[in-house]
Amino acid sequence: MEKRCCIKECSCDNIPEHRMCQLTLPMGNFDLEKVKKLTSDPKFICTCCGRTANKRENLCSPVEL
Repeated sequence: MEKRCCIKECSCDNIPEHRMCQLTLPMGNFDLEKVKKLTSDPKFICTCCGRTANKRENLCSPVEL
């Protein structure tokens, strides 16, 4: 699966490891417990992929919920 990112300041080949788009790859084979901790009380949603997270820094293009 190709890594992709939605915002200009993020290189498609260099998505930071703490971002949800990177943490949930490969699809169906990721650390569910780690993701659950980062999404237990979501305050932000990514305008690109729709993923949610507790903190802004875990999304590529976050807006407050």
